Amino acid sequence: MTGKESSPPLVSVIIPNYNHAPYLKERIESVLNQSYSNFEVILLDDCSTDTSRVIIESYRGHEKISHIEYNPTNSGSTFKQWQKGLNLAKGEWIWIAESDDLAHPEFLGKLTSEITPDCALIFCRSKIINELGEPDSYLGCKHFPNNKYFNEIVDLTKEPDPIQFLTVEMYNFNHIVNASSAIFRKKEVPDLDYISTNFKLCGDWMFWIQIMDKAKFKFIDQDLNFFRTHGSSVRSVSDKRVFAFFENALITRYIYSKHTNKSLKKKYYHYLIYIYFNRYDKTVRKGTFIKFLEQIYHFGLRAIIESFRQKLKHG
Repeated sequence: MTGKESSPPLVSVIIPNYNHAPYLKERIESVLNQSYSNFEVILLDDCSTDTSRVIIESYRGHEKISHIEYNPTNSGSTFKQWQKGLNLAKGEWIWIAESDDLAHPEFLGKLTSEITPDCALIFCRSKIINELGEPDSYLGCKHFPNNKYFNEIVDLTKEPDPIQFLTVEMYNFNHIVNASSAIFRKKEVPDLDYISTNFKLCGDWMFWIQIMDKAKFKFIDQDLNFFRTHGSSVRSVSDKRVFAFFENALITRYIYSKHTNKSLKKKYYHYLIYIYFNRYDKTVRKGTFIKFLEQIYHFGLRAIIESFRQKLKHG
């Protein structure tokens, strides 16, 4: 069954906030001003130390705001906040609207119009903006997904096979770079306890992969989401830390464990070995080689031998 669903579904919009007071009002307004009307808003604050609470309280009593929740102490994890919001959500579909991003008024209308019974994830193109809301770039690109980071030329508008996309394109790059660009079925949500325990940077990447592994996804090739990058963004301070490699390795191993074949095995371990020795210099890698081998041994003896060969070469 692939036809459109008959009635507009309730969408639960979760806005998890931490110290984003400069952007919070604009974010909330961009949600409340959606042309699509069947949604609830769940406002969560993770013990902010700025003026976020004042802004949030100004929306108390609004007909679309179903919950306002404050953490007495910081949870330390984005995904604990996601889980808290999911526990409160009444909707069949979920939108994680990050508190520093913005949405086009047609965001929900366009994405929900593409819902079919066999689809669990729908996302749109994200345009990059800066602190002032002006056009900007991230990783050298003005929008995502971007062909610059595809391994093969992929036309996402043609609804590629999710497993092919997963195994060919998602093992080395998260093409849904911003959670705010997507809606997903609540019943297909993966284990967030596992993600919050094992990921500091790449948890959303694993989240999307586990949903794609269960059902079809769709992409809307329009700038309906505005992804704000600024100095306090998690990725802006974490990309060069070696723990990012080990999170990527967990993701690559997960895909391989679900879709094992010889060609993927060789491709994946060569990728991980190359990244470990070429993206991170010797001082950053210091003391992590045994942990690296613990990831690589899953790909067999040849992968281990190649790892030692590169160790001798790069130190």
